[in-house]
Amino acid sequence: MKYIPYSIIIGSLLIITMASCGVERRLKKADAIYEAGGYDKSAGLYRKVAPRIKDKERKAAIFFKSGEAYRLSGNAAFAVRGYDQAIRNNYPNPIVFLRNAEMSLVNDNVEKAQKQLESFRELEPDNRQGAVLQQSLDLVKSGKTETPYKVENVKEFNSRYHDFAPTFGSSDYETVLFTSSRREGKGKIKTYEVTGQKNADIFKVTLAKKGWQKPEPLDDAINTGDEEGASVFNYNYTTLYFTRCRQERGEKYGCSIMLSKAQGDSWSEAENLQIVSDSLLVAHPALSSDGLTMYLSSNIFGGYGGSDLWQISRGSEDDNLWSEPVNLGDRINTPGNEVFPSVRKDTLFFASDGHPGYGGLDIYKAYKNESGIWTVENMGKPINSNADDFGIVFENENERGYFSSRRKGGRGGDDIYSFRMDIPVIEYFLKGVVRDAKTNALIARAEVVLSGSDGTSLKRTTEKDGSFQFRLSGNTDYIAVARRDGYFAQKSGTISTEGITESKTFTEKILMVSFREPVEIPNIFFEFGKADLSKESTGALDELIALMNDNPKIIVSLIAHTDNRGTEDANMQLSQRRAQAVVDYLIINGIDEERLSASGMGESTPRTVTAAIAQKYPFLKAGQTLSEEFINGLENEQKEICHALNRRTEIQVLSDNFNIPQ
Repeated sequence: MKYIPYSIIIGSLLIITMASCGVERRLKKADAIYEAGGYDKSAGLYRKVAPRIKDKERKAAIFFKSGEAYRLSGNAAFAVRGYDQAIRNNYPNPIVFLRNAEMSLVNDNVEKAQKQLESFRELEPDNRQGAVLQQSLDLVKSGKTETPYKVENVKEFNSRYHDFAPTFGSSDYETVLFTSSRREGKGKIKTYEVTGQKNADIFKVTLAKKGWQKPEPLDDAINTGDEEGASVFNYNYTTLYFTRCRQERGEKYGCSIMLSKAQGDSWSEAENLQIVSDSLLVAHPALSSDGLTMYLSSNIFGGYGGSDLWQISRGSEDDNLWSEPVNLGDRINTPGNEVFPSVRKDTLFFASDGHPGYGGLDIYKAYKNESGIWTVENMGKPINSNADDFGIVFENENERGYFSSRRKGGRGGDDIYSFRMDIPVIEYFLKGVVRDAKTNALIARAEVVLSGSDGTSLKRTTEKDGSFQFRLSGNTDYIAVARRDGYFAQKSGTISTEGITESKTFTEKILMVSFREPVEIPNIFFEFGKADLSKESTGALDELIALMNDNPKIIVSLIAHTDNRGTEDANMQLSQRRAQAVVDYLIINGIDEERLSASGMGESTPRTVTAAIAQKYPFLKAGQTLSEEFINGLENEQKEICHALNRRTEIQVLSDNFNIPQ
């Protein structure tokens, strides 16, 4: 027998003991991370530790836990490997066969899924989840005809990271918000331990003439170092509700629904709705059309298993006090997970892995019958696939929109897909141009705001050719308002899609008046030789009030001119009283007196003939000044015309920086 030194024996025992301690430390660490929700990280630790465990029963349990961690982090292929290893080591709980079948179906291995399910049902013949999974396999194997939707990957939205949960950010559907774990986000580069990717942020992407622009993250009021998730706007796109999941190393805080209000191009500090305790999961808000009911996904106590769909309600949209959550019941909820609800009119859409489907999460639609009982339908292929499909949104009544999917062929992880049905779509557009009212020159970079009777507000900036375009909704009245530095804000006429049943493009020309020079207010008349406003002036004065209200930051001087008949002193006093009469009228009708001043010019500033005046009165030439000397050389009728032209009321903008009282 070969002699082995005692020191080597002792050294070997020490190495074995130290290795054993190292395994236990890793296992303890993996358990702590798993319990805190760090599924991606714990999965890798379990997978490395399991082969080094000698006890077969314990090894099987660790392999099963690795499978669970991979399943919960969204890695079906590695989940199956964990379950397979657990089965080889005789894991005693039949659930391992059910989980293996579920993940095999996600991996598109229907044959293996069926065998694993049969093993499970032999041991648990009355289990509801087993029966549902068999229905799913029967559905997949039936080869039913696909629905007539066409599905495409939206490459402009997607990255090699997770991109999911699209929602519309404007009523014309040309702005989309979505959640992404790409590294361009606002938050710190901090890993979300559930998925192993960067904590997700909310991004916005806008459609321009040349296509979708580059997605940009929302500001720091929305995006933080924590995980921001699925979001939804209220009906007029002024308030954003979104998911935020807090995370600290080794701690499990859960998720909350936050709200933030639009403040121009930025957002108010986000507020927590505080629906339940911070340690629970409350996520994926969806709003009814009137904004009084919110649907959400949560693991609140009292559900049917996993995450359920719940609803909360309030009395008015200004009321931020929501009711206690009410479960939507077992027609909607299952022992699995119901997540990512959305609403279109009276139809609720959501994703579930607990109803019969094609694998993983499928998208379903649900509606109530006359008795208030929910009916649930699978959306079918190609909306659904063997992988996770979730987070669907529709363009109002049209059969098109976006959803999220982890199916093969994407750019990476979850991707956003568009869908549409090839049926006639009624579309309405407004195409317009903004010009200078005096010169007819095209005005670029003017801001055009479109306000709808449905409460929506859209904004565009005119192109170099002064053009702008909006997509309109049906059965809605609109007004467009153009604004540009140096010009009065100018409204369009009313544009209405009410009752129009065919696609239509409206055209609108908005003429803007520059206030760099005094602007005449036509049709303001006074009693002869007096400062009393005549009844015929009411229409013009009301338009002047509207002008002041549409331009709430301008400070103006009302300027009155007389003709040259009478003495200069008398004309100066008369014109001052007339200018003050206009100012008084505006004050009586609600215009802040600090924005107004009166200036009487008498006969000191005769009018200069414009091209438009010369065209109307051929005896005049553009550029002529209607001085007393010039007028005295005219015939009586022509003299009266010139005197009338000199009698005028003008508005001169002194400043456009009035501090509006709060």
